[in-house]
Amino acid sequence: MSYKKSVSFKKNTVISDIPYKLPYRGDNFKFYGTISFHIYGRAFVNNRVYNAFTEAQYISEKNIPNVEFRVLKASMKKNERLNPKNQRFCGNKIVFMTPLKKYEQPVKYYYRTGLFRFFYVFDNSGTAKRNKNLKIDFDATAVLLKNLDDTGRLFGIKIKTVTIKRAFIKHLINTTAGRELEKRNIRFVKYLSEKKNKKYEEIFLVEFSLL
Repeated sequence: MSYKKSVSFKKNTVISDIPYKLPYRGDNFKFYGTISFHIYGRAFVNNRVYNAFTEAQYISEKNIPNVEFRVLKASMKKNERLNPKNQRFCGNKIVFMTPLKKYEQPVKYYYRTGLFRFFYVFDNSGTAKRNKNLKIDFDATAVLLKNLDDTGRLFGIKIKTVTIKRAFIKHLINTTAGRELEKRNIRFVKYLSEKKNKKYEEIFLVEFSLL
């Protein structure tokens, strides 16, 4: 049986193509949907992203308590390996569901079923059109992104890009943590099709790269 090389070396870093499965749940996060996690297997990342994620969630418990995040999906695996050149199997991205707050308090069990996702439509300020008390939690989103970038740098990676609804970018970078992200020159994707722009008001995509 032939052995396939599982690591590559670049600038004194080790990137494994062995897939690491994200935890299904933690004290302040939960994977959204058992089918996506257990059946389709859209929950894999490389070793460095896995470490950055778990460390960031632990830190988030401390600096944004009472906020619970939902992970929508990550990469798939093929033949028990990741493939950095293929977007489906790259292992360097995680898609989160946008955290919400109601009456200025974190919504713990947001988007409990797929059906509810289609009930929420947000204006450019991040306020739900059918419920003015329900809003996108930009502060929590920005702090999570900062935590992911901080912990990623411990493991030789950084946030390369963040994809979220265009109108939300200014609200994100206008928070305390967001201003720090702007100083780090993290790129927020601004050119999206109308369909994708609508899609990314409910979710946001974080992609990592080597330092």
